[in-house]
Amino acid sequence: MSGRSHVSKSPSATRRLGALVNHDSVVVRFVAFWSLCFALFLAAWTVSYLFLPEGLLRRSGGPGPISTTADSVTMEFLSIFAWNLGFSLIVIAANTFRSIRTPLGYLVVLVMWVQGSIIWGTNSLTIQTGRLAPSLSVILNRSGVYELTALVAIAVATRGVMVWHQASGPRWREEFERVQGPREWTIERREALVLVAGLVLLALANYREALMIVATMS
Repeated sequence: MSGRSHVSKSPSATRRLGALVNHDSVVVRFVAFWSLCFALFLAAWTVSYLFLPEGLLRRSGGPGPISTTADSVTMEFLSIFAWNLGFSLIVIAANTFRSIRTPLGYLVVLVMWVQGSIIWGTNSLTIQTGRLAPSLSVILNRSGVYELTALVAIAVATRGVMVWHQASGPRWREEFERVQGPREWTIERREALVLVAGLVLLALANYREALMIVATMS
């Protein structure tokens, strides 16, 4: 035997995280991806609350109601829910692109979480309420995190709708190749359940938001 020792290299944190958010189990994918999104949400919320100018993203709109007037809870709910369903379809469409192991829809959802946190921290909501300081009470009493959680469920449940694949890096240079079509898509029972749960959560969060908007504007 030679005196040279063989030390196995453990996978990096990035690789471990990538393995979790792309795990075969949709439940593991959901927990891992939601945890990542929530951690970045809290970090961006704190930074935006402390350091970014007020109203920074007010013109960009961001996630929220289409209208600024609410004739009824039902109409406001339908407006908000239709907007979010449309965005959910964008997330699913983005999932047709996969870079190595990760669907593009994950990135879309991650950006929405960060944008939502900046909107809260800089008072960029459509209905201005002042800067929202990072706290558990704000998270529980508003609909934003529930809506974003629903998008996580939708994204991880539809991970298998790949059409174009980027087999290797660097991601900014390699091209996507078409590897399959919609006829080859499959969805497992647990994925279908997570997808339905995400849509139900989205509807409930949107209805709660509609109630809050009507109460605020009445």
